[in-house]
Amino acid sequence: MGVTRSARLPRAIDGWFEARLAVRTNCSPSELLVELVYGGLRLREGYMAIHRRTLEGFATSGQGNSYAIYRHCLVDTFGAAYVDHLERWLEADGIIPARTHAPPD
Repeated sequence: MGVTRSARLPRAIDGWFEARLAVRTNCSPSELLVELVYGGLRLREGYMAIHRRTLEGFATSGQGNSYAIYRHCLVDTFGAAYVDHLERWLEADGIIPARTHAPPD
């Protein structure tokens, strides 16, 4: 019969997933996939630069509402630390104003 694989995914991704399965022998494939997706699976090279350019486009074109929605989605998918990193990058490049942080109580 042979190995069953998804016809929709490139072979490189199948290999990538199989390598992780080999390391995590105590997990079923579906458990591992859910874990990877929930943890912010990143399959596409340059994903961070893509997100940064998207936020930059919204910020520089005055689309504050779109920026906020996209930001919220990024936080939900990748976590607050990831978005903080992107925004520090935008701040450093002068794209968005530096945030002022309230001093600790």
